[in-house]
Amino acid sequence: MSDSRQSDDDPDAGKDFYDLVPAMGVTWDVPPSFNLDPDGQAAGQSSSDVADSGPILFDAAAVRATENTLLARSRDAISNYEWLRGQVDHAAHGQFWGPAHTAKTISSGQNTASQTPNPSGGSPAPAPDWEDKDDQNTLADIGDEFARHINPAMQKALAMQSNALELLGDYIAMINASGQSYAHIDKAAGFPEPPGPVTH
Repeated sequence: MSDSRQSDDDPDAGKDFYDLVPAMGVTWDVPPSFNLDPDGQAAGQSSSDVADSGPILFDAAAVRATENTLLARSRDAISNYEWLRGQVDHAAHGQFWGPAHTAKTISSGQNTASQTPNPSGGSPAPAPDWEDKDDQNTLADIGDEFARHINPAMQKALAMQSNALELLGDYIAMINASGQSYAHIDKAAGFPEPPGPVTH
């Protein structure tokens, strides 16, 4: 199969998607307090139509424990992602998939004159040692062709992983915003005035 046909089958062949693979980290050492008002970014769209929710049971300790568990898992996931990102960068921008190309040179100790038959009638001088160099260049060509396809695929897979980790971060922020929203509503809540004088 020719290179042009392989390129048609794989539109990403030879491309570098490194700009799609961000460095990542966890911003929160500890989640923000529920006593803070939500910042509005994670609160969702506002609406004047509020459905009757009925009684609300909010277990703040359980919500905070879940949030801390997810933060710990996200730190582990991002640590693994960053390690893998370094490995992919090393493979994509280094000599990883095959040997380097070498120029065809005659082995040391031989010269072009030794390639001609011996004038005294003896055996001709041994041929230059091309075979090892040809094998290495063949392997280098195979490695280059494989790299054209595998490197973009690895980078795109990392980009999808980074998107999943970003969604996890958004989900954790949403959990925290729900706690802050409940606390905000709880603090703003008030009991109605009694309907009449209280008698004993």
